[in-house]
Amino acid sequence: MPKRIDDEEEIVIRSIARLRAGIMAIVFGVLAGTGLAIATVWLLIRGGPNMGQHLELLGNYFLGYSVTWWGAVIGFVWAATVGGLLGWLTAWIYNWVAGRRISRSH
Repeated sequence: MPKRIDDEEEIVIRSIARLRAGIMAIVFGVLAGTGLAIATVWLLIRGGPNMGQHLELLGNYFLGYSVTWWGAVIGFVWAATVGGLLGWLTAWIYNWVAGRRISRSH
């Protein structure tokens, strides 16, 4: 017996509404880690007095981070971890809300 059009439409709606939390975590993590590493390296290359005094404050949250070459690596790891967690949480919340909206509409 062939599927009804309503069943196929339901499958499409459910698949479109879902975000892949793992993919979101990877994307957010890579972007956050790369962004902080590039900002740190930019300050190191630019140099000058009071170099990175504001970015240095991240060391209060990211243990071991400083505006140094090694700090760029540590900052990448920390920012990628936090970004990954935020990306996963964003997708999870979105999927939860979308799932509730779909179940209410049908």
